[in-house]
Formats: sequence, C-alpha cells, structure tokens
Amino acid sequence: MRVLVTGAFGRLGQEGVERLYREGHSVIAFDLPNRRNRKEARRFEGRVNTVWGDIRKAEDIGPCVANCDAIIHNAGILAPLSEKRPDLAYAVNVGGTKNILEAMKLREDPRVIVFASSLAVCGPREPGGAPLTADDPAIGTDNYTSNKAECERLLRESGLPYIIFRIGVSVGVKAASGDLSPDVFRILFGINPDARLEWIHPEDVALAQARAIQTPAAFGKILMIGGGEGCRLTFREFYDAMFEAAGVGQFPPEAYGNGAYYCDWLDTTESQALLHYQRIRFDDFIVALRHASRFTRGPTRLLSPLVRRFMLRYSDAWQAHKAGA
Repeated sequence: MRVLVTGAFGRLGQEGVERLYREGHSVIAFDLPNRRNRKEARRFEGRVNTVWGDIRKAEDIGPCVANCDAIIHNAGILAPLSEKRPDLAYAVNVGGTKNILEAMKLREDPRVIVFASSLAVCGPREPGGAPLTADDPAIGTDNYTSNKAECERLLRESGLPYIIFRIGVSVGVKAASGDLSPDVFRILFGINPDARLEWIHPEDVALAQARAIQTPAAFGKILMIGGGEGCRLTFREFYDAMFEAAGVGQFPPEAYGNGAYYCDWLDTTESQALLHYQRIRFDDFIVALRHASRFTRGPTRLLSPLVRRFMLRYSDAWQAHKAGA
C-alpha cells in the first residue's frame, strides 16, 4: 500500500514510517522542513518518499492525500506548547485535520485515515474506578484536549472511513532521555503519584497503526491503545522506575502534588483482539532504558543530589513544603 504518514519525523511518526517500510509498504513521509526534521529524515533516505510541507496549507497536504491508499495522521501540537500558543495549536491540530478530510472527500474512493488521538480526551482522572473505554465521551478541558475532541467529532461526522486511536502514555527510550525540561518537571511533580497510567511503547503503537489500515473490521471505531496488563502502573511506580534507571534516584513524597491528570488504565480488549499489537512490557522498556543509560548512569548517580535539587525547584509541592517547614 502507499501510506501517507503525517508528522512523519516526530517520535511516533518515525516508528510508524519504520514499521510500514519493514512490512513492505510504500511510505509518503509528510512533515515540516525544519532543521530537526531534516536531520531525522536522513535515516530514511532512499527508503521513503519524503514530502516537505505545512499541514495548515491545503495545497501542501492535498496532493499527498490524493496519491495514497491509507493515511496515518500523527501530526499535531502537543502540550505544553498547545497551551502557550493556542492559535498555532488549533491551526495545526484542527485545521490540518480539516484539510486532510476535505482532500479525502475529493476522491471517488476515499481511503481510511487512522487518527492519533489521546486518552487525554477523557478528562482528568482520580485514582480508582474502571479502566477507560471507547464509550467514555471526549471532553475538552484545555486547548490540547479540545483540539483532539473536535478532531474526533469531525472524523465521526465526515462519512469517511476512519479509525480513532486513543493512545496511552507512549514514551520510548529516546523520549525518556530527552524530554526533561522545567515545563515537564512542573507537570510531573503536580500529579498525584497514586494516579494510574497505562504505558505503551511507541513501537507497539506503530504496529497497531500499520495493522489497522489493513483491518476493515476496525473501520469506524474508537480504539483504546495501551500496553495491557504488564503496562498498568501508578505514577509513583512509573517515576521510581524511570528515575532509578537513569541514575537520578527517587524523590521524597513531599515532592509530589495531588492533582488529577489525564491518565488512567485502558480497556484494550477490542483493540488487541483486532490488531494483536501488544508485545513490549514496561519491565522490558526499563531494561532497555538502563542499557541506554549505562554510560551516563554512574556519573548521574554521583551528581544525583544536585540533579534532584535542580529538578525540585520546579515542584510547587516541594516549595510549599519547604516554606511550611
């Protein structure tokens, strides 16, 4: 099949491009021609058809839609940037999706689009209760979730073949090693450590996407995409395993807040039955993370008191604890 992947050189996009290529598909990799994306695209030279463009421009994305057999739509602005630049986020997330759907409608035989949504559309969650299902309504509580919820609505009302993926916490080794910024620290430290999350490796998300485009029984469905029983954790378990593998060590209980967050366990019974994609357990990921950190973990351990002190500067709960001590 000729498969269009939007956001092709983001982390999930790259996993999708690699999976599709390995399974013998012809890939149209669409993304912005910025410096980072051009660098990431080098690993695919000679293997995929790279098309540089802006999804906000119908004239850029339209010809790609016209010449493909399926679409995997990953492109989007994520939080926290979506909250800092809401106009940009809406133009990319919603406007870009509208451009794809309009181009699909111009075809006599529109092909399926697999849309990367998020479990975040189900809203902030308190610990406990039943796992999330596809029947849980999409509700916008910030710019990012509002964008995703609107895109889901557009797909359902389009009359076109679609599959919506509500994806769990999808962090691979590269993301775990690189996405540590003050904004991320503030978010992480604000979450109730007893809140539940379901992790899934980006490779397994990509496998699900590749199989979905060839599974007509999945068309028209919202599917919960998570790692399954071996990937259900609390945030406390998630933090402890990640920070220990990296050599940072654990943080005191007073570092964490009690806020609800856009995470929970997922009922993936239907998606797994249709797509058979759950392969990598969270424990396997931690082993891989420890291996990737093998040269830096020792020095990080030596510097861990300083590293933790720096990170705690961005914990509102810790700062309040210190002020009240």
